[in-house]
Amino acid sequence: VLAQPADTTNGLTLAQKLCSGCHLVSARPQGPVPDGVPSFMAIAARPGIDAARIETTLIQPKHPAMPSPPLDTRQMRDVAAYILSLRP
Repeated sequence: VLAQPADTTNGLTLAQKLCSGCHLVSARPQGPVPDGVPSFMAIAARPGIDAARIETTLIQPKHPAMPSPPLDTRQMRDVAAYILSLRP
């Protein structure tokens, strides 16, 4: 069984719902975000970043202020694909 390709539109929808309280999730300004919290565009531009690294960060947050997002594997893949779609 072939896995379905990731859905960047669903990834954006999930990011707006679950991540936009702390992260700037699109190029469109949305209001203030906490200092030191990277935008999704900054994450996408990091050298060596790929979907697996993003998904690992979503599963095992590296900084304690980030709550575990209630995402299943498919949703994590969609959010990761959305973030990577923001690469410059």
